[in-house]
Amino acid sequence: MTSSSLSPQQLRALLDILVHHETYSEVQTFKHPNAIEQYGYPFQASSGEQSAGKCGKSSSPLLQLLLTRLVLPIPGIRDLPSEFWVTKFRNIMRRFGEAELSESYDKGTLGSRKRLASAASVIHEGITRGLLCGIPNNELPDLHGKYDIHKAEDLAKAWDDVVQHLVYGDLLNELFDHFTKTPNLEDHSPAVEAAVNFAIIYIATFLHHLFVLSAEGPYLLKLIDNVHGLIPYAVIGQTLRVGNAGTMINGMVRLFLAKISIGAVSNWLGLTQNATDGMNLMQRIISLVLEWDAVDFRKAIDNIKRRSKDRPDESHLIAIDEHLQASREQHEFIRELSIRDQKSIIIAILETKDQGLAESLTDSQHTQCLEYYSAQLAIRDREKITDVLCRQTPDLTTSIVRDGVSVFEPMIRTIHKNVDLRKHIGSVQSFLTDLIETSKPKKRNEGQTKNGSVPPSVEDYVALLKRNRQLAYDYLHDFAKGCPDLRMTWLQWANDSLKFFRQKSEINGNIATENEHGDLYSAGDMDKHLQLLFTRLTDEEQNNVKAAVDAHARYLSTLEDMSQARIQSILDGVDELENKKGGNMSGPGVYITRWHCLLDETIVSPNTPRGPPRRGKDVKSVKALGKTEAIAKSESWDPDTLTRQEEQARPEAPDVSIVIDSLGSQFKSLVADISSRGLPVK
Repeated sequence: MTSSSLSPQQLRALLDILVHHETYSEVQTFKHPNAIEQYGYPFQASSGEQSAGKCGKSSSPLLQLLLTRLVLPIPGIRDLPSEFWVTKFRNIMRRFGEAELSESYDKGTLGSRKRLASAASVIHEGITRGLLCGIPNNELPDLHGKYDIHKAEDLAKAWDDVVQHLVYGDLLNELFDHFTKTPNLEDHSPAVEAAVNFAIIYIATFLHHLFVLSAEGPYLLKLIDNVHGLIPYAVIGQTLRVGNAGTMINGMVRLFLAKISIGAVSNWLGLTQNATDGMNLMQRIISLVLEWDAVDFRKAIDNIKRRSKDRPDESHLIAIDEHLQASREQHEFIRELSIRDQKSIIIAILETKDQGLAESLTDSQHTQCLEYYSAQLAIRDREKITDVLCRQTPDLTTSIVRDGVSVFEPMIRTIHKNVDLRKHIGSVQSFLTDLIETSKPKKRNEGQTKNGSVPPSVEDYVALLKRNRQLAYDYLHDFAKGCPDLRMTWLQWANDSLKFFRQKSEINGNIATENEHGDLYSAGDMDKHLQLLFTRLTDEEQNNVKAAVDAHARYLSTLEDMSQARIQSILDGVDELENKKGGNMSGPGVYITRWHCLLDETIVSPNTPRGPPRRGKDVKSVKALGKTEAIAKSESWDPDTLTRQEEQARPEAPDVSIVIDSLGSQFKSLVADISSRGLPVK
């Protein structure tokens, strides 16, 4: 007979498992157009739609929780009319679902969307976990105590102390007042200085993973560089010189959103040939970047077609092209067939078309067909995204941006009157330039590598952020000093938002209970709910769930210890940055490992005609065909070596599927109840 109570560590681990799974499951549903229809508030059009659902409960409760508690109350956003959410935003999300953008399984690699969506999911789950369980209400520490910024444990303690003061103390008000007097945030207190350094290391680690450890990093950097080069900073600066705020705003709106004959201008400049009219400058920038991107994939396809030795037969390529034009249902059928019968997506496509096509395919031709299909999918994705954002009628993209400008116009007028925005636009430009340069390979000492270059280290990104943090401080100082009314508006929103992270245990005494050791349950406000869900399981289910939860608790403890050690290594590396030969290629953060877990679990088509599906961890260092051609060898590095080194240092995540199977649906229903509390009923 097993005990039906869970320890604090078990409750914390259980919450982590359930939130991690539910958040990404909700993100994945948006590949289908009906996901936004079942979202609930604020995308419900009428009370009839609400009654048609499950009492108004959202099918994406964790996403709704974040949106309604923190995002919708943001000054400006809270002034958007209901039509914005119900009609415009809802319909553009539906259009993206109907576009049926490609799956990682079909492409045989992890694309940029997959990596960014999974990264956003992990950041999202950290915030919603805080909203659900709250920050413990401990005694407020002394922020003016001694914190050694060269010691990892002191930085972590400073971060916890600052969070404690933000949620339960008066630190937020103090920081807003501090910025009215000085642009130096760290001067507030030793704890704030140490917490800023702690945050910089975590942000630097994220950037390093995104641009260096990810195989898509150089490709993403190229996209940013292309957009950066297209933004007319000089014209924006000249427009901001206009003294009258209304004239300035109208000029900016006309510059980016007016639908003049942009196609004729870009044709005249030689940027395009026979471009269609009807796009504004903002949409032209989007379409140009995506079109330039698609050119690399078209080159890859042409290379396959031009090969004279053992190239795929034209009938093979025609069958793949016909499959691309098939319905969503057909695509899903072929994908499921490939997984079930353990054969590649190409073999599944060809066998469905004609058994003889698959039988005549050599291994070399099969590999080329996979590359051809992946490149065609990439082109199709970019065309679909361009259609959704730039070509469809009504033009929801322009309408959404106009509504955004409209609600923020009073703030823009005030800021334009009291803050020199030209200086800060220049700061954005210089930061992006610095980011792009930092993310390129750097020269190493002689004899260390064949090509004499090495990828940027985490310390390089730490140095980048430290070089540029003053740019952000200067803007916050100018804003706080020059716009007192707006400062109070944003301060009120920030204070209201932080209240959602307070534990309600003191208000509802029955929520927080103690175990036999006198320890408070560590899942905060979720303790009672999780405990109740667990007690409803059978004895056998409880035993199995406990075993998985215990393994996950040990896993989290190992990750936290490893994260602390990596912070110290980076601190040591930053101190010796000029003398070090290389630098750290791994940074701290449990969230980074959880991000990789999502990528590792992704199912990908086998790269041989027959065989079981691969996992994301097998292809994380593989670029899609076309992206390889887009990046010069001198601008990249071998991500495979870096990925293998990172994975060897990271502990293996335990199998917690039994927890999801036993409690996943009940947990979703629970958070749907929590998310729906206090929402307006139409």
